[in-house]
Amino acid sequence: MDDLRLKGKLYAVGVINELKRLGYTEIDAKRVFLQHYRGLNRNYGLNMNVHDFANVIDEIERLIYVGHIRDQLLGPKNISESTGMDFHVSGEMEQKINEWDSCKPEDVTGAKLAYIFIPTGFGLVVKVQCDVCKRELDLSDW
Repeated sequence: MDDLRLKGKLYAVGVINELKRLGYTEIDAKRVFLQHYRGLNRNYGLNMNVHDFANVIDEIERLIYVGHIRDQLLGPKNISESTGMDFHVSGEMEQKINEWDSCKPEDVTGAKLAYIFIPTGFGLVVKVQCDVCKRELDLSDW
Protein backbone atom coordinates (compact mmCIF):
# COMPACT_ATOMS: atom_id res chain seq x y z
CA MET A 1 0.00 0.00 0.00
CA ASP A 2 1.46 3.34 -0.94
CA ASP A 3 1.96 6.11 1.62
CA LEU A 4 -1.00 8.23 0.50
CA ARG A 5 -3.49 5.36 0.77
CA LEU A 6 -2.08 4.32 4.13
CA LYS A 7 -2.34 7.90 5.37
CA GLY A 8 -5.98 8.07 4.22
CA LYS A 9 -6.83 4.75 5.85
CA LEU A 10 -5.24 5.71 9.16
CA TYR A 11 -7.01 9.07 9.04
CA ALA A 12 -10.38 7.36 8.44
CA VAL A 13 -9.82 4.95 11.33
CA GLY A 14 -8.87 7.88 13.56
CA VAL A 15 -11.99 9.87 12.65
CA ILE A 16 -14.24 6.83 13.20
CA ASN A 17 -12.64 6.21 16.60
CA GLU A 18 -13.17 9.86 17.48
CA LEU A 19 -16.84 9.63 16.43
CA LYS A 20 -17.21 6.60 18.69
CA ARG A 21 -15.71 8.65 21.51
CA LEU A 22 -18.40 11.28 20.82
CA GLY A 23 -21.09 8.65 21.44
CA TYR A 24 -21.70 7.05 18.05
CA THR A 25 -21.90 3.28 17.75
CA GLU A 26 -19.37 1.54 15.50
CA ILE A 27 -21.95 1.17 12.72
CA ASP A 28 -23.25 4.75 13.00
CA ALA A 29 -19.71 6.15 13.14
CA LYS A 30 -18.81 4.38 9.90
CA ARG A 31 -22.10 5.41 8.27
CA VAL A 32 -21.79 9.14 9.05
CA PHE A 33 -18.09 9.13 8.18
CA LEU A 34 -18.75 7.60 4.77
CA GLN A 35 -21.72 9.90 4.23
CA HIS A 36 -19.76 13.11 4.83
CA TYR A 37 -16.14 12.17 4.08
CA ARG A 38 -16.06 12.95 0.36
CA GLY A 39 -17.56 16.43 0.66
CA LEU A 40 -15.47 17.42 3.65
CA ASN A 41 -12.30 15.98 2.14
CA ARG A 42 -12.89 18.03 -1.02
CA ASN A 43 -13.31 21.20 1.03
CA TYR A 44 -10.70 20.68 3.74
CA GLY A 45 -8.48 17.83 2.57
CA LEU A 46 -6.75 15.86 5.29
CA ASN A 47 -5.50 19.09 6.87
CA MET A 48 -7.74 18.96 9.96
CA ASN A 49 -6.79 16.69 12.81
CA VAL A 50 -9.09 13.71 13.37
CA HIS A 51 -10.73 15.32 16.41
CA ASP A 52 -11.76 18.45 14.46
CA PHE A 53 -12.86 16.40 11.44
CA ALA A 54 -15.07 14.22 13.69
CA ASN A 55 -16.51 17.33 15.38
CA VAL A 56 -17.43 18.83 12.01
CA ILE A 57 -19.18 15.59 11.02
CA ASP A 58 -21.01 15.52 14.37
CA GLU A 59 -22.10 19.15 13.97
CA ILE A 60 -23.42 18.45 10.47
CA GLU A 61 -25.37 15.45 11.77
CA ARG A 62 -26.89 17.53 14.58
CA LEU A 63 -27.85 20.32 12.18
CA ILE A 64 -29.47 17.85 9.81
CA TYR A 65 -31.45 16.42 12.74
CA VAL A 66 -32.59 19.87 13.96
CA GLY A 67 -33.57 20.90 10.44
CA HIS A 68 -35.46 17.63 10.01
CA ILE A 69 -37.46 18.24 13.21
CA ARG A 70 -38.24 21.81 12.13
CA ASP A 71 -39.45 20.58 8.74
CA GLN A 72 -41.70 18.03 10.45
CA LEU A 73 -43.26 20.67 12.69
CA LEU A 74 -43.77 23.29 10.00
CA GLY A 75 -44.32 21.02 7.04
CA PRO A 76 -47.49 19.31 5.86
CA LYS A 77 -46.52 16.00 7.45
CA ASN A 78 -48.51 14.93 10.46
CA ILE A 79 -46.31 13.81 13.36
CA SER A 80 -49.28 12.52 15.37
CA GLU A 81 -48.92 9.10 13.75
CA SER A 82 -45.71 8.35 15.65
CA THR A 83 -46.33 10.25 18.91
CA GLY A 84 -50.07 10.11 19.36
CA MET A 85 -50.08 13.91 19.74
CA ASP A 86 -50.64 16.55 17.13
CA PHE A 87 -48.86 19.92 17.40
CA HIS A 88 -49.22 22.73 14.88
CA VAL A 89 -47.74 26.17 14.40
CA SER A 90 -50.67 28.38 13.45
CA GLY A 91 -50.44 31.27 11.02
CA GLU A 92 -50.73 33.71 13.93
CA MET A 93 -47.87 31.97 15.76
CA GLU A 94 -45.75 31.97 12.61
CA GLN A 95 -46.36 35.72 12.21
CA LYS A 96 -45.29 36.37 15.83
CA ILE A 97 -42.19 34.23 15.30
CA ASN A 98 -41.26 36.15 12.13
CA GLU A 99 -41.69 39.49 13.93
CA TRP A 100 -39.66 38.28 16.93
CA ASP A 101 -36.86 36.60 14.98
CA SER A 102 -34.09 38.94 13.88
CA CYS A 103 -31.09 36.59 13.88
CA LYS A 104 -29.24 35.29 10.86
CA PRO A 105 -28.66 31.50 10.75
CA GLU A 106 -25.07 30.45 11.32
CA ASP A 107 -25.19 27.07 9.61
CA VAL A 108 -25.65 25.89 6.06
CA THR A 109 -29.13 24.44 6.64
CA GLY A 110 -30.62 27.73 7.80
CA ALA A 111 -31.89 26.07 10.99
CA LYS A 112 -31.82 28.41 13.96
CA LEU A 113 -35.02 27.86 15.94
CA ALA A 114 -36.04 25.10 18.34
CA TYR A 115 -39.78 24.51 18.79
CA ILE A 116 -40.87 23.18 22.18
CA PHE A 117 -44.37 21.81 22.82
CA ILE A 118 -45.27 20.77 26.38
CA PRO A 119 -48.81 19.51 27.01
CA THR A 120 -49.96 20.22 30.59
CA GLY A 121 -53.20 20.00 32.52
CA PHE A 122 -53.63 23.76 32.10
CA GLY A 123 -53.07 23.87 28.35
CA LEU A 124 -50.30 23.65 25.80
CA VAL A 125 -46.97 25.37 26.49
CA VAL A 126 -45.43 26.49 23.20
CA LYS A 127 -41.95 27.99 23.20
CA VAL A 128 -39.53 28.93 20.44
CA GLN A 129 -35.83 29.17 21.23
CA CYS A 130 -33.27 30.88 19.01
CA ASP A 131 -30.10 28.79 18.73
CA VAL A 132 -28.09 31.85 17.66
CA CYS A 133 -28.80 34.37 20.44
CA LYS A 134 -30.41 31.97 22.98
CA ARG A 135 -33.57 34.11 23.35
CA GLU A 136 -36.90 32.42 24.01
CA LEU A 137 -40.41 33.36 22.83
CA ASP A 138 -43.39 32.01 24.77
CA LEU A 139 -46.45 31.40 22.56
CA SER A 140 -48.52 29.52 25.17
CA ASP A 141 -52.27 29.87 24.86
CA TRP A 142 -52.86 30.96 28.46
